[in-house]
Amino acid sequence: MTTSLSDDYAGPFDAGWSLERLSRAGLARLCREYQMLSMFHDRAFMPHVASVGGTEGTVTMADGEWMGSSPIYTRRNLDNVGVTDQTVSAIAKGIQFDIGGPDHYLDFRFEVVSDTEAFFWTEFCGPHDHLRRMTDNDNDTVQLMCHDMEDRTFDATFSATNPKARCEPVFRPPRPDEFTGHHCRWRLFIDDEASTPPPNPSLAFMQTTAAASFPFGLGESREPGGLDDYSGPLLAWFRLEDFSHAFLVRQAKEYAMDVHLLMRASYWTAAENWGADFLADAAPQHRAAFAPGLVARLRDAMGIEGDDIEAMAKILQLDPVHVPEYSAFSVAVEDDEILVSLADCAVLHDDPRSPLGLATQTPSAPGFEHMAQAVNPRAQISVDTPPDGAIAAWRIWIDPAAEPVEPHPFVDMVNLNDITTFDLSARPATPVEITPRAAH
Repeated sequence: MTTSLSDDYAGPFDAGWSLERLSRAGLARLCREYQMLSMFHDRAFMPHVASVGGTEGTVTMADGEWMGSSPIYTRRNLDNVGVTDQTVSAIAKGIQFDIGGPDHYLDFRFEVVSDTEAFFWTEFCGPHDHLRRMTDNDNDTVQLMCHDMEDRTFDATFSATNPKARCEPVFRPPRPDEFTGHHCRWRLFIDDEASTPPPNPSLAFMQTTAAASFPFGLGESREPGGLDDYSGPLLAWFRLEDFSHAFLVRQAKEYAMDVHLLMRASYWTAAENWGADFLADAAPQHRAAFAPGLVARLRDAMGIEGDDIEAMAKILQLDPVHVPEYSAFSVAVEDDEILVSLADCAVLHDDPRSPLGLATQTPSAPGFEHMAQAVNPRAQISVDTPPDGAIAAWRIWIDPAAEPVEPHPFVDMVNLNDITTFDLSARPATPVEITPRAAH
């Protein structure tokens, strides 16, 4: 079925808008934007962890959040796309869909030697580039991320596809102050003698959540063309644009869920290590710190201009924190106000330690107000009487006389080094020769 689709969400607000309204090109771009939330998340949450746990605490957090979520979302993605084998090619496909390596921001490439051995490398690595620039290429800080935080999390991620999978660096950062070429290169292999890596305690908890097993069905494509699955050969030149409309609708929902799983694992890790009071203080600040950067990217990607009520309402509809279907979150515009309502849904019966938990734990500050205020800092919010079929509701309006809300103190740090402007537009349809990007 072919209907009128758009590459973006320019134009008027539509209360009935859904992901299905976007074209394949628009969906592919939005998928990459949703992946990028994983980067905003860590930049916004890790400073709180460092303030109570120091450097060791940040490693504990990295282990807990990634080892607790990546085995789950890797398996979800591979099941969705029809990958059932345990070869290194299957593992590489998992990497291509991993929110921990947003497509383009981490430019992964692969060389498959056999079913049991491959190499992968990054033509460009946004997180490494950011850390070099932020710390003046401080070796200790770079080693913290590229060694201490990666060694266990890589094995945990890959073992979701094959428990015998291992990887070892050919080379990796720290790198010289000036270099061109790959940021890192790894050998990926299946070691039949290897023991299964021990799971992080967060994984056992995460496997009990409704989010971990919440399904997204493959609907009907509204635009012809593209792959409905990824059961065929590994695509060395990977482009989301080469998948079908139905595939990309589901994948956008999946990426929102994958980041939700990451955040949920981080909140559990925080509460277990530093207590419920720490999480209660950090969680709303976390949401406030990443909202402006996320909003800037969504506005640019989806063609949303202005700072009026309709612009805010469209951003709220696109907010990936409110995972489609898992969260029954709806947005309407009435008389220059936004009505946000929440109906009974899976998230309300899940463990409340997630960014979505703010809506029920602190309804006067549900979290999404920061998304609206990133569009217009004079946006106000109040709890409202739920309409029929809803269990909670809020109204948002613009008060021209109100003092603009000040951005969270972490916003400038979260948005450092091109993260809000990095180009996530489509790659060419055919491979091009890559000129190595000089390091900053």
